[in-house]
Formats: sequence, structure tokens, C-alpha cells
Amino acid sequence: MSKVVYNIVMTFLNRFSAFLLPLLFFIIGLLTLYDYGINWDSPVHFARGQAYLRYILTGKTNYDGLLSYCMNDENLISRVDVKSGEICDRHRKIRVSEYESPLLDFNSWVAKSNYGHPAFSDIMLAGSNNIFFKTLGWVEDIDAYHLYSLFTTFLLALTVSIWIKQTFGTFSAIIAVLVIYTFPLLSGEQHFNVKDPPMAAFFTISLYLFWASIVKKKPLYMILSALSGGASFGTKLNFVFAPFILLPWIIVYGKMLLDSKMVKTLLSKKMLISFGLYPIIVFLVFFLSWPALWSDPVKNISEVIRFYRDIGGSTCSYQYLTFLWFTKCSQLTTIQYLLHTTPPFTILLFAVGFIASLFQFRKFQFVTVLWLSFFFVTIARVTFSISSIYGGSRQIIEFITPLAMISGVGALFLREKLTKILSKIFVTQKFNIKVLTAVASLIIISGFVPIFVTLLKLHPNENIYFNSFIGGLKGAAQKDFPGYGNTYGNASLQGVKWLNRYGVPNSKLALISGNAQEISRGILREDISLANGYRSGYNQTGEYQMLLTTGQVESSELFRYMYLSYLNPVYDLKVDGVSILKIWKNDKNYLKNGINLNETKEQIEVKGNEKEIVIKLDEKKNLKSLGFTFPNTECKKGIIGVKIYVSIDGKEFVQKADEINGFADEEIKDSKADFIYFFPGDEAQFIKITPPARYPCNLEDINFSLFTFKADSR
Repeated sequence: MSKVVYNIVMTFLNRFSAFLLPLLFFIIGLLTLYDYGINWDSPVHFARGQAYLRYILTGKTNYDGLLSYCMNDENLISRVDVKSGEICDRHRKIRVSEYESPLLDFNSWVAKSNYGHPAFSDIMLAGSNNIFFKTLGWVEDIDAYHLYSLFTTFLLALTVSIWIKQTFGTFSAIIAVLVIYTFPLLSGEQHFNVKDPPMAAFFTISLYLFWASIVKKKPLYMILSALSGGASFGTKLNFVFAPFILLPWIIVYGKMLLDSKMVKTLLSKKMLISFGLYPIIVFLVFFLSWPALWSDPVKNISEVIRFYRDIGGSTCSYQYLTFLWFTKCSQLTTIQYLLHTTPPFTILLFAVGFIASLFQFRKFQFVTVLWLSFFFVTIARVTFSISSIYGGSRQIIEFITPLAMISGVGALFLREKLTKILSKIFVTQKFNIKVLTAVASLIIISGFVPIFVTLLKLHPNENIYFNSFIGGLKGAAQKDFPGYGNTYGNASLQGVKWLNRYGVPNSKLALISGNAQEISRGILREDISLANGYRSGYNQTGEYQMLLTTGQVESSELFRYMYLSYLNPVYDLKVDGVSILKIWKNDKNYLKNGINLNETKEQIEVKGNEKEIVIKLDEKKNLKSLGFTFPNTECKKGIIGVKIYVSIDGKEFVQKADEINGFADEEIKDSKADFIYFFPGDEAQFIKITPPARYPCNLEDINFSLFTFKADSR
């Protein structure tokens, strides 16, 4: 009986082993979904997807007849509706998404714009939200969108598991899946990155089906590959590099078919038709899922191309493939990112797998040639100035697929060597080879324990992981590595949760950077008002100010950043000793020791001409504000664009970063001047003002008022 049960269990595991581990990690992802925030640009994709889906399903271009989201007394989106008292969560009887707004319908700029990423995954996001939030009410609004990214990451891992199990076996598949889900960038961003994981998943599925179609002579697989390629291309245009990835494998595998005279069996009528339809299907998925392109395809698609040239095109001025193109334009940043953000054990497995693949590249229809091509073409295109990226390696996240599969090859090679070593060590005990192989497998799998422990410590900020080669996140911060600590909006949710719990009743919140797009009003406590115009600066009206302290951003010279140096934070979110988010309360009770913001109006000497004005103090002091009062409205309007400089000695002047009209309403409130320019305590004796070109007034007609800190304030 026990033998029968054993056989049933083993048969089940053997048949479904490729599915089980990805499923386990998918379940873990579901259980942790609520811990993650919103990517900065996700709301645009949420809104566009909802507008497109409604148009496709109903033909409607607005949200007339749809119940509105909860509103507060200022007619702004809120968690609780001020009139009905309803809470707009998944328990509401009739549910609508926060991003189904009349301001963001099919007729809005969100849906009409074609200068941006394609829309296929936006529609899928909306579909996920409609099913799991609006219809079923299983998860909350934002998380229902994110289910799509989580599920496509599961599809990526499942495809990798199936592909490598079919070639190198179950153990390699287990390792490959572990590499995928322990890669910190993907481990975190599968929960909130709505473009890159789906793009990578469809990219991977397409390549697998293309390979399977050729080696198994299945035309239907080729059609499915094209559909998946279209889904990838319809999410981001990375799939344009798929032909270059496939080319080396097509050459070597095609040569083998020619040598063995088997090429005729491949080129059947159905296969040739599927080849011919491939680019058409890819384009149609891209085009049909983006209604903004339909009105004028040629013009609108050219806008898409312009967008990708602007954000990801080569900036190299040298001719392609020349010596200067290689030496002057190659960027090693991506390789540095890979070396510093890939777990060391994964690097080891990949290195071994790379070497092993070189010696067994003919196995399984040259599949490792395709995997290596997938990896190196993806890395090379952003290294050799063929295209460019911003934001680290997340925009070429598809490289994780071949990294995982080659690592699986490396793990299998190591297991074979380790089993031989163990058999020699325990030669007298005469252990069964299966036992020794199992022991070797467990030893290799245990190599993932350190990264699992690290991910638990980082959670839910896995995407800011740096490995021990650079000294972790702390080492990256000390070396000022580009973009260290950048969570792309994810950490804002942790700040919101703190405010929801500890914020004073009826408080106000302003962000130092960004337009609050990564903060859902449906998650923010209903009595907390959110607007960047609440920043009150020296007026200190008690608002909270929040900042994602991403790398070099916190050192900005703008007043709103520099002013924070006077305040002690009320919340400082740290990872590995590095601050990634801070919240301040702009209240005199939170001023740092020794700071006194009381001001003194200064007697000034003003000299100048039609080109510039120089204001001189009797000695250098800490500047607080400069008021402008104009003789008429025309002079006031014309001053926009003025440049302001400060100097200690009157010889070397430093231009200030802020625009004269760049201050928040609460900062300039109660000012008697027409314009007021704030300084964060610059030590200076001279201020130089140069007006915009064709300024219509005489600069000497402007009345200036200058305020400084008291002598004991710094």
C-alpha cells in the first residue's frame, strides 16, 4: 500500500513539479500584496486602461451613469464619502475605481495621448480591477490592478520552469524559479510595477513558443508566440529586439537542419503561413489595443517612436560600430547595476552555467544558444549605445529570464560535480547515488538561504537591494551609486500608513517632490487633506511634508528641499541605515535646537540699470526673503523668468534654483509684496537680479524689501 501511495505521489510531483514552485511563490505574493505601494506613473495607466476598457466593452466615452467614487467636502476623492458616509472599499455594495473619473475618461488627455508607452497592459490592468475589485470584491481597488503584474510574473516563472524542465530537468527548473523569485528587483516590483514584469513575461512566453514551434514543428505555437509577442510589444517596445535575440539560434539550428536534410519537414505550408503572419499579428495586438492610434495611424505611431527615441534612444553622435562609437559611447552603468544588485549566489550559478553552456551548446536543439543570446543582446543594447535606459535595470527586466535558466544549467553542472565528490567521500558507506544526488541538491538549494533572509529584512523594499560586493544599500549610499534607495514610489505607502496611524486629526499633507500620483486618496485617512500647495515654509502652519529620499534628490538646491534642514523629522524610514522616506511636521515645536526663524527687515542699497539690479547689504547675512512690489500689473507679469543670484563678495555670484513664481500658496500667504522670493538662509551680502528678455519696465521702479534671519538664528 505504501509503495502505491509513494508511486502516486511521485507521479504527481513529476507531472506537476514545474507548476508547484511558481504557484507557491504566487501565493506568497498574494499574501503580501497589501504591503506594497504604487509606482509613480501607474495612475496614468490605471485611468487609461479603464477609459479604453469601457469604450471597447460599451462604446461609451465617458462615465455618465456610473456611481462616483467617494468625495470629501472639497469635492475631492476621499476614502469616505462626506454625504453618504460610505467607505469606498471592497465592501461597498456598488464599487467603482478611484481612477474611473470624469476628468480621466476617454475624451481626456490621458486617453488621447500617444506620446508614451503602449496600452495593451493598461487594458489588462483595468480588466483585473473590474473582475477582482468591482465585480467580486476580493481585493481592494489598487491591489486589484496589481494582481495583473503578480499573475504575469507567475506566468513568467511557470514558462521558465516548463522550458528548462523540458530540457535540463526538474532540478534545473527548481533553481531557475528560485533565481527568479529571489532576484530582489523582481521580487518586489512584481507587486506594483505595471509595465516591466508583464512585458518580460510575454517576451519570455513568446520566445519559448517560437522555440517550441520550430523544434516540435507546431504552426499553432508560432501563432501563439506572435500573440504573446504582440502583448509584450503592446506593453513596451522592448520586443523589437526579439529578432536579434533569435537570430543566433536560428542560424545554428537552421544549419543543423540543413546538414541533416530535415529543413523540408519544417517548412510546411502551415508553418510558412504562420511565419508570414507573425509580424502582422504582433502589430495588430499593439495597434488594436491602443484606440488613440486609430484616428491617424501614421502620424500617431510616429509620435510613439518619437517618445521612445526621446527616453531610450542612443545619444551617441559617432557612427555605429566604429572605434569611437565603442570607446566614447559605451555605458558600463547597466553592468555595474547587474554586478551590484544580483545576489552573489546567483552570479556564481550564472557564471558556472555560462561556462557549462559553452561546452554543451548543441544539447536540446541548441537551446542554451538562445538563452545566452537573450541575455547578452538585452545587456549589450543598453551598454553599446544602441538604446539607453534610466532607472537602473528595471527597464530591461526581461534579462532575468535567461539569467535564471543559465543559472539552472550551472546548478545542474555543480550538482553533478558535487555528487561525484560526495561519492568519493562516502565511498565506504556505499550510499545510493540517488541519496547523494539529493544531498547535493539540498546543498545547492541552501545557497539561496542568505538572499531569502535578506529579502525578509528588506520587505517590502526589495527593489533597493544592493549586494555585498558594494556593501549593501549602505555601501551604495556611501559611494553615491546612481539612484540608490529609489523605490519608485513604493515606499510612500509606508509613509501613508504612518500618517494614518499617528497623524493629528484634520491635518494636511504636502509632498516635497512629485504630484502625489503614487498616493491613493482611497487609502489615505479621510480627514487628512493632500495638496502640495499646503507647503507653508516659514509660515509654519503645521502641515506634514513627506519626501522619498532617493539618492541625490534630497540634496536639491530648491527652497522646499533646503528648508527641511531646519526641522527634525517625525518619521524616518530607514533600510540598512539609509533613509528612504521622511516625514516632517512644519511646526515651530519641531525646529532643530538653536534655530530661530525670526526675521529682520534690512536697509539695502539698490544699484542697477536696464540689464540688472544689484542689492547690497551692509554686511553678509543669512537671507530669508526678498519682496518685489511693482508699479503696475504689466511689470508684475513680465518679471516671470527673472534670474536671481547671490554673492558673498559681489564678484562671484551663484544662481538660485527656484523660479520667482515657484512657491506654494501657503508659503506666500499674507505677504504684502506682489511677489516674494524665499531663501533657505543663504549667507550673502549681494543679490543680483536679471530680468527676462524684453522686460517692459524699468528695474529701478521695482520696490524691494529684504528680510534676513536674526544674528543668533544660525
